Amino acid sequence: MKYLSTYYFHGQDLCVVPRHVREDVAWMVDHQVDGVFVGMHDADLMGGNTAMVCEIIRSAGLDVWLIPSRLGGLMAGWGRQPSFLSVNHPEWWAYSADGSPRTCFGPQVSVFHPEVPDAIADTVGEMLKQCPATGIVWDELKTLSGEDHSQLAIESLGRPANEEDLVEATVNCFSLINCRLKRKISDLRIACFLFASVKQQYVEHCATIDLLDEFGCDGKCYKPGESDIGEGGSDKVLMGGNDKRFAAAAVKNNCTPFTLLETQLLDERTLELSLSRMPEYLQTKNGHLAFYYYPYGLADPERFMPAIGKMLSTWRSGDISL
Repeated sequence: MKYLSTYYFHGQDLCVVPRHVREDVAWMVDHQVDGVFVGMHDADLMGGNTAMVCEIIRSAGLDVWLIPSRLGGLMAGWGRQPSFLSVNHPEWWAYSADGSPRTCFGPQVSVFHPEVPDAIADTVGEMLKQCPATGIVWDELKTLSGEDHSQLAIESLGRPANEEDLVEATVNCFSLINCRLKRKISDLRIACFLFASVKQQYVEHCATIDLLDEFGCDGKCYKPGESDIGEGGSDKVLMGGNDKRFAAAAVKNNCTPFTLLETQLLDERTLELSLSRMPEYLQTKNGHLAFYYYPYGLADPERFMPAIGKMLSTWRSGDISL
């Protein structure tokens, strides 16, 4: 199975011209895209352009996927403001050893708090009411490192939570969230991905989150050590075995392998490197492949976005070339 999608972070802009969105989506159709990911922050539930963007995508015959973004500080996505779930519930916060709240674009809630799974599931459920979608993705889970010194963590374990405890609690928390969402929408597809450089034991454990349909990683399209440009440095890359180990964990747990190919914040030399490595990578990639549509920080976008799009549009046919 080969399914191609784009990461499209236009819906949260305060000024969105429908004609421009239609032009973007027409480009995606021309490049053999099947689905489009749209970021949605809990602030967007108060109103915005996301529903309009999703309707344009659907009217073009493409699948809509939502990226619940920054909810409780537990995942990435788009929008750099704190989540309302975090701001409105200081009693849910996770804490570091020095007594300060753990943060990820604002305070992070604790995966040990029993009210958190329902709150996340209810919020995503409201998002799906406003913007019906084929699926959602948990983008880069943010509780796979550090410690949690919150009272809830200490009460659960008899001590502060270490990194392994956090990973275990994350798996349990998102299993509960997925269960609640699938009860509401049985055919909802749920994907999850992590940094390509995450420790192997955490890859294997997170792949067991209940009711995932797709699992994988995000990273840049070259080998470890070839460039330290972009997010995550020289190790957050797809080649050199990283994408394959995530795919193996996905298949082991009856999930479709998922990959987000990163091109944001890359300079010209690194983009040329990515393009040179892409044919080799695409020859063996199966499952769900997502890529950024005109991402932020893309050097010379009018040169590189068409080149990336042209190559990825040939992935399904196997005739991969610039």
